[in-house]
Amino acid sequence: MNTCFHCKGCVEPSTRTHVVDLDKCIVIIRNVPCMECTQCGEAYYSDEVQKRLDEIVKTVSSVMTEIAVVEYSGSAA
Repeated sequence: MNTCFHCKGCVEPSTRTHVVDLDKCIVIIRNVPCMECTQCGEAYYSDEVQKRLDEIVKTVSSVMTEIAVVEYSGSAA
């Protein structure tokens, strides 16, 4: 069992919505896999998920002007 770095609560597998507010647009990525604290709600992303989030944001922000809502996909598009 993992514990939360912040509150020492129990950390369990979950999904969440990840929001990135850039200067020119807002990117919303739904159903992102994470480990989430059941006590305080802090989310932890694996290195692989964080890398994929960065790729999604980079791709979407290059073609967006305001708001994008995308579904998380583990594979590169």
